[in-house]
Amino acid sequence: MFGASQAGAAAAFGPDMGKAAAAAERVFNIIEHPSTINAIEIDSNKEYERLDLNNVKGKIEFRNVWFRYPTRKEDFVLRGLNITINPRESIALVGESGCGKSTFVNLLMRFYDPDQGQILLDGVDIKTLNLHDLRTAISLVMQEPVIFNYSVLENILYGKANATDSEVLHAAEVANCLEFINRPQSTNEEDFDDSAQALIKIYQEKKDEITHIIGSEKYKEEIEVLEKCQEQEKLQGKFQVISGIID
Repeated sequence: MFGASQAGAAAAFGPDMGKAAAAAERVFNIIEHPSTINAIEIDSNKEYERLDLNNVKGKIEFRNVWFRYPTRKEDFVLRGLNITINPRESIALVGESGCGKSTFVNLLMRFYDPDQGQILLDGVDIKTLNLHDLRTAISLVMQEPVIFNYSVLENILYGKANATDSEVLHAAEVANCLEFINRPQSTNEEDFDDSAQALIKIYQEKKDEITHIIGSEKYKEEIEVLEKCQEQEKLQGKFQVISGIID
């Protein structure tokens, strides 16, 4: 009776398993679809021109650019666009939704390639440039930025992985982020930081006082316990604070 009951319950999941298999097939078809603009392959191909990032002037040219998205082949978003943006110029693209403002940036970053025409950076067709160099030379701030579940330092480093701490600090200053990054911790008892990292810091600052009360051996034991707790917190993805500038 129990076996028959459980077999009946298991059979009820049959349709769900079929739906899951069909959904997984569609997902993997998208994941495994070859990209027409493959940054990894471009890196290994020596034919693509490398950019000297210290000498990029920033002249941008769109020459007779026609473009339509692969999913909407019947509608051209850009129809023979010609525009030249000189170095140190500030340009605003204004228009109703769907007129091609975001498309302009997508093409410049080479997330897509135009159907016809050329896009040039300092007189060089961006299709001939190393893709990582091109995207390193351009800073893009979307209207809805994504914050990853890491420290502020690591989020800023996504823009330049090899930046020094002082460069990160300068970037935060330029972006007007320091005010909320350096906002002092609340002194409310409810908001007390009881993380292992914070407790280790307090133990180190008050070492003489704590050692006088509990003794050096007990102090050493508790530090070891807190360090193990800190490792667990790191594995759980809790934020870790780094103080000071160390280039």
